[in-house]
Amino acid sequence: MRGRALRQAIDDPRRPLHAAPARDIALGPLLRSRAEVAEHGPATREEGESVMARKELVGQFIEQGRAEGMAQAMAQATIELYEERFGLMPPALKSAVEATHDLKTLQTWLLVAGAGTREVLHDSVSASSSGRSS
Repeated sequence: MRGRALRQAIDDPRRPLHAAPARDIALGPLLRSRAEVAEHGPATREEGESVMARKELVGQFIEQGRAEGMAQAMAQATIELYEERFGLMPPALKSAVEATHDLKTLQTWLLVAGAGTREVLHDSVSASSSGRSS
């Protein structure tokens, strides 16, 4: 798996590696390779092109990680704010919030948790969750 993920990442850096394990496997070797070339410079034109492709891929990994971190933080903030205002969040609702990665949706839920009612948040999460499964 490790070699295949790295080859895929290097061969086609524009093809996203959606699976977190594949990203994790490929990122370390890509960063090491990038550091080596930065220290010594590319040996050939092809290596230079490969370096540029890897640089783009590393940038995509960083951006994807940043978005995932923001989503996790917003989900956690929504849960904490809900629980501060209304008490323990029901497990199904908590699971739905934690499983959501769309930043706009999470931002809406965070605002509702802070200024809306428990019922409005329940309805909003339920509507979004049922829309995803259809």
